[in-house]
Amino acid sequence: MSAGPLIDRKLRYLQLIVVVLSVVFAAIVLNMQHKQAPEINGAILAEPQPLAAFELRNHRGELVHTADLKGEWQLVSYGYTQCPDICPTMLSSLAQFQKRLDRSGEYRDLRVLFYTIDPSRDTVDKLANYVPWFDARFVGLRAESADEALIFERSLGMSSFLTTVDEADGTGAAEYDVAHGFRLYLLDDQARLRAALAPISERDGSKHYNPESLFSDYIALREWFARQG
Repeated sequence: MSAGPLIDRKLRYLQLIVVVLSVVFAAIVLNMQHKQAPEINGAILAEPQPLAAFELRNHRGELVHTADLKGEWQLVSYGYTQCPDICPTMLSSLAQFQKRLDRSGEYRDLRVLFYTIDPSRDTVDKLANYVPWFDARFVGLRAESADEALIFERSLGMSSFLTTVDEADGTGAAEYDVAHGFRLYLLDDQARLRAALAPISERDGSKHYNPESLFSDYIALREWFARQG
C-alpha cells in the first residue's frame, strides 16, 4: 500500500476529530452562556417558585387570585399608604421605570403591583386614591384576612412589623407604627417568583431604586429567562 491513501485517511480522521472537538467546544460554550446569570442588584431564584393559592382584593374592589396573575409578568412592590417617604419614593421611581419601559418597547408585558401590609387602615378606597396617582396602570392589592395576608407575604418572602405605640382606647382601636422590608419581586407569566430586586444603598444608609438601573436589571433578566426557554 502506498503512503498516499494512508496519509489521506489520517488527514480525514484528523479533520473529523477537529469537527467533533469544535462541536463539543461550541456546546460547552453555549451551556456556559445558558447557565451564566446576569449580574443584577438583587437575587435570582435557581428554580421558579410557584406562589401559594391566595385571594386578595384590588383597588377596584375586584377579587384577585393566583390564576389572575398568569399571562403577564408582574413586578410586586409593597408598603402602606401612610408611609412618609420610602413608599412614595419607590412608587415614583417605578412610575419613571414604567415610562422608560414604554419608550423602549421591550418586554412591556409587565404590570406593577403595590401590596399593602397595613390593610386595617388601607381600605380599597384609600388604595384607589393612592396607587393610580403614580401611574394609572398600577394596581393596588390588599388582603382581607390575616390568613390570606400570611399566605401571600410568605410566598414572596415579604417582611413587615407592627409596633403598638398607644394602647386601645374606648373604641377598641390602637395606634401602631409600621416597618417593612424594601424589595421588589418579579413574577413570570405563570405566577412564579423568578427574582427579587434590591434597592441601591448609599453611604449614609439611605436606600432607593434608580429607574434606569431597575430598567437595565429587568431587561437583562427577561433576556436571560427567554434564553432559558
